[in-house]
Amino acid sequence: MTKNKLFAWAITLLCFSLTSCSDEKDGPSKKILVTNAGVTEANQTVKPGDIVHIYGDGFQEGDQVDFDFRWDLGEPLFPEGYLGPVSAEIVERHSNGMSIRMPYRKPESRVEIFLNRASERMSLGKVLLADGQTPKDFRLYGINETDKTIERAYAEETVTGKKTWDMSAHPDFRSVVNLQKTYGLCGLAKENGVQQPFFLDFCTGEWKALSFYDYNTLALVIGSGNDIAAIQQRGKGYSLYNVSAGLEQSNYATKTRSNFPMPEPQFELPEGFTPEQFGDYPGVFMQGNEIILLSARKGNGKWVPMLYNYRNGFYVLEGIEADVIIPFYFGMALPDSGSPSLLYQKKVGYMIYYSSGDNRGSSFRLLESDKESSKLQLQEPFVQLSDKKVVSITNRLDRIGTITVLFSDKEEGRTTSDFDWNSKEWTDYTDLSDMPYNSVVWAN
Repeated sequence: MTKNKLFAWAITLLCFSLTSCSDEKDGPSKKILVTNAGVTEANQTVKPGDIVHIYGDGFQEGDQVDFDFRWDLGEPLFPEGYLGPVSAEIVERHSNGMSIRMPYRKPESRVEIFLNRASERMSLGKVLLADGQTPKDFRLYGINETDKTIERAYAEETVTGKKTWDMSAHPDFRSVVNLQKTYGLCGLAKENGVQQPFFLDFCTGEWKALSFYDYNTLALVIGSGNDIAAIQQRGKGYSLYNVSAGLEQSNYATKTRSNFPMPEPQFELPEGFTPEQFGDYPGVFMQGNEIILLSARKGNGKWVPMLYNYRNGFYVLEGIEADVIIPFYFGMALPDSGSPSLLYQKKVGYMIYYSSGDNRGSSFRLLESDKESSKLQLQEPFVQLSDKKVVSITNRLDRIGTITVLFSDKEEGRTTSDFDWNSKEWTDYTDLSDMPYNSVVWAN
């Protein structure tokens, strides 16, 4: 019985080896899709963003181009890193070639360029790509609506290079979040009369629409750091969609060609609410990513907290109306329980600001389930600031238990501080006093 099993395994491995050899012999790089083909800059060193030219006879309208990247790792067991295929940006098409842009956010690499036609690939040539990796450290950026700019406001280390980006193309850019390692910001802005998601690329200064059509977007929501979701109307109601799948990250993830909707039911807004009442602040996922904290402006100038459950729809948290309501979250490290999924807990809540009355000022309140009824309820404030108005809240994934808050004060102007959950202490950014920002966001 044992001999029969060994024989069967040997035959299986032999067949697999023959199949692999056959695939290599007839592999996609051996296909002849165009003739007299090549790369004008073959074997030269090019920089991220440079235009590279491919040529040949027989190009077709639907042809695409992609890359294979290889780079040195310096490890004896794993000497070479590899990524591919990665779709190329085609800048211009000609009857006898194309102009393509070399990508950003990649390590110094040996790059093989392929023509791709109906899943068949033909190698056109190779170039050497200079290092294009973007900053790994988080930096604080400020949205300056007056000057229509986005500015690098703070960095822990000395930073050179570009510090200001123009946002005059979308001067109403707001609800700003960062998908980590994209070196850019996502936010909402109106185009064609509809609020839509856009990405500002810090590498190029260019704007990219994150929806293919004019879908009305209520809010952007940052997930665990690996995606950005949008509550969008793509039919009669609203549902949750991933809009960041096409963004390139400096983690060597392969870029996809499109963003794919999650198959969730659609829901209409509660009675009395319109899309224009949403979008000033990003939404926040609760632990488990099933419920999202939102805020909405009412017709009387007040704000109300609203929750969105992607299975059950929208509902308003009753009993709260304030002059400003901003969702927030931060992560907490838990004692090692032996299960990786239980090492991190997300705490979520609302900052609630009243301009007058007994509750005047800004209070931070967690949203948690009642132990007896399991109903979500706002807890008593864990911070109460009677003389401060909160304008914006952001945090960093690499700093547990900390939020960064932008304040507006009549005497001090706009100031920025960190709050530490464990010590319950505030730490001011002394270099960021009286700054002209409407919001701030951590990004890398």
